[in-house]
Order: sequence, then structure tokens, then C-alpha cells
Amino acid sequence: MCITLALIICGNISASDFCISDIHISGNNKTKEFIILRELPFRKGDVIQLNELIQKVEIAKEHLDNTSLFNYVFIDYFPDTTATGFLDCVPVIVNIRVEERWYIWPQVSLKLEDRNLSNWLKERDWNRITIGWGTRIYNMFGIRHKITASHYFGYEKGGRIGYTNIALDRKNTKLLGFNAMALYNRTLNTQSHDNKVIYVKDIDDFIDKTVSGGLSYTYRPGIRATHTINANYSWTHIGDTVLELNKDYWGTENTINNSLTASYIFDYEHRDYFAYPTKGYFIGTEFVGVTADKMRFFFVSLNIKLQYYKEILPRLYWSSRLNATVSYKNKKAYLYDKFVGYEDKILVGYDYYVIDGQHNMILNNDLRYNIMPKKIVNLSFINGLSNFKKIHFSLYAKLMYDFGYVYNSYVNPSNTLANTFLYGYGTGLDLVTYYDIVLNASYAFNRMGEGGFFFGIKAPIF
Repeated sequence: MCITLALIICGNISASDFCISDIHISGNNKTKEFIILRELPFRKGDVIQLNELIQKVEIAKEHLDNTSLFNYVFIDYFPDTTATGFLDCVPVIVNIRVEERWYIWPQVSLKLEDRNLSNWLKERDWNRITIGWGTRIYNMFGIRHKITASHYFGYEKGGRIGYTNIALDRKNTKLLGFNAMALYNRTLNTQSHDNKVIYVKDIDDFIDKTVSGGLSYTYRPGIRATHTINANYSWTHIGDTVLELNKDYWGTENTINNSLTASYIFDYEHRDYFAYPTKGYFIGTEFVGVTADKMRFFFVSLNIKLQYYKEILPRLYWSSRLNATVSYKNKKAYLYDKFVGYEDKILVGYDYYVIDGQHNMILNNDLRYNIMPKKIVNLSFINGLSNFKKIHFSLYAKLMYDFGYVYNSYVNPSNTLANTFLYGYGTGLDLVTYYDIVLNASYAFNRMGEGGFFFGIKAPIF
């Protein structure tokens, strides 16, 4: 880098005597400069060692990538030959160039109403589809505000509205958000049998009607640690059929329930790229408390996530991800016993199954090889949409081995996977592309020796 030239010019000055004389930012046509400066581990005027500068430039790029504001981030540094008044250090200019994403998305979506893509492909029930339309605006006013407004019809009906990342101070350390939702559903997951979800459907009326609203407060004092407090109120009405089939569905005998949910989330982010990490680590904890049925029912849970990523050889990466939860409630309630097979609690080879319980532990392990390093393709035929003219791809082959355990004190003889040691293994491919999209295909086996092809997609920006 140009920094080597500065060492030669300055001769006797040691490599520990560098100072940041200025920070140049370009390409941020919409994003305000202070939003970018907020993600940097250094400031103008800092005195820094060369090895520390190299490390902090890498950290700065990681954090700017993880804002999901930019498709590409480039950072370099060079000696400031015009600076004066720096007698005991070499003045250095840090140059940051970004290429912004497209921030306004008309939200026209086709949502497959199932726990995962593999499960929907197996059933191929075209009635279990929701069509949505609306708008998502990222980086509103260039200060990372996010607005979401959407309407759904089909399998689900209703709408959502949310406004998040509203800064309460000039340093962007305190953020506020709110959301409101009304959703009506003709089908509801009421219980599990033979380790699979049992749905109840009402073709004449909506079997699940929910209206809710909430607030969130986030405190982010630095660039790695984040504290978030959420409070949410929900009104829900379910059909009589639900409690007839499962009287322990949600801890009360009433078909109408009002609930209050509060949670505290702590995240410590040290990964190179949150959508598909290859280096670094992540620490996350979440404490949730729920009260319902006029405070006659309560539920509490503590979830811990530990993730570790390492490059063990050039282009060869190892990752381990622990997800563990303990919970307690004063009444039996199936609604709060959903663990493996939901959200991010997954075991390779178990896509078609769910495992319910009060406590769980999952350890996901991957060995990945970067078959195709990041390749950038310029689409010259696209005119007027610079945010889409440049696409990047990376392709990884992987070996997977997962294991875990789910403890369920409410024994159902048909659900044979709870209270047993679980493991799965397989191989697959991951395609990573822009806008944080990850496509994966795998062939895996579970503990029962069942094998099959599984497919998934993660596209948080949409």
C-alpha cells in the first residue's frame, strides 16, 4: 500500500507513529457522512500503529458491509503530503469509497406459508400461498431509518407497518422503533404428531385473528455491542376448533387472549459479514417474558447464541454455531414449546420434522471450501439503474455435521425425537450474492438414516 512510501520518505520515524489527518468519503449520494463515520473504529486525529491501522481498516470495512447500506465498500490509505503541523507522526489520509444499494423496494411478494422451502416443495400445497404488496424503504433520509408498510391476501390477510432506527441523539447511540400488525389466517399450527406439524383449517372463516403493536429501544454505545429492549401488546382470537383439538394450545381455555411480551436482547458482533460469515465470532443473548390470560399465565425463556468462524487454510473455513434455550411456564402451552424446525433453530437433515420442548441445545458445524471466490460481473445492458449493474457471486462447497437435544417434560409417545440425542450430516453448496442473498442446496441424512435433497433461501433485504 501507499503507506510503505510514507515509511521510506520519513526515514527514522517508527511504524508506530502514524496519525489520521483526514478521512475522505465518496460514493455516498444518499447516505449521510456521519452514518458512515459511526461505523469506524478510528477518528480523525487518532495516533495509531501501522499494524493497528491495517486491522482497524479491515474492521471498518466489515462494519460498513454489515450495515446493509452498500453493495461494495473500498477502503485504502496513503500519506498526506500536504499536511502540516505533524512533527512526531506520519499524517495519513483514509479514503472510503462506497457503492450504495437500492433503498426503495416495491414489495410484491409470493410467500410460501411453511416452515422452510424444502417442506413446502414436499407438500406443494398451492393454497398455502400469501401474496403481499407494499413498500420497504431502507436508509430513509440517508440516516438508516427503515419504513415498512405491507398488505397481504391469500393464505394470510392483513397488513403490517413499522418504522425503525429512529435516532434519539446525535451520536446515533440510542434508537427507537415501533410496529403495528393485523393478520388473519385460515390455517393454524395447533399441535405436533409423529414429529410433524398438524394444521387446522377453516375454509369459511379466519381461524386465527391477531392485532398487535410494539415499541423497541436500542442502545449501541460502540460499534460491536448492541442492547435492545422490546415491548409488545397482542390481541388474538382463535377458532373453537383449536381448543377442541388441543386444550393446551396456549395456556388458557379462552378463545380470546390478550398478552404482553417484553424482551431484552444483547448482541456482540465480531463477524466479517453477517449474511455469510467466514471469520470472527458472535455472542447473543435474549431474555423473553410473556404474560397472558389476565396475568394467570406466564412464560419466560433465555436463549444464548455463540458462533465462531475461522479460516484454517486458504479458502477453507470452519464454523460452529451453538443455539441453546431454557424456558419455564406455569401452565402447559404448546404455543411456547416450538423449538427445532422453527426460525433459526435448525438441524441438517430434519427439514421435514419439528421437535417440541422446553429446553434445547443445537450445535451446527460446517467445513466450507470457497470454490469460486467473489466474482464481480458488470451488466452493461442495464441502463439507468447503477445500483443493479454490478453483481457479485461466491460459491462454497460444504460438509455439515449437526447435533443437539430437546427436552420435553410433556411426553407425547408419537413425538419420538424429543428427549433423544439428535444428529445429522450432509454435503451441499452455498451461493452468496449481493443484497445479502444466500441460496443453498444440500443432500443430508438424519439420525434415522433418512436422506434427501434440501433447498433454502435467505434474502433479508427483501
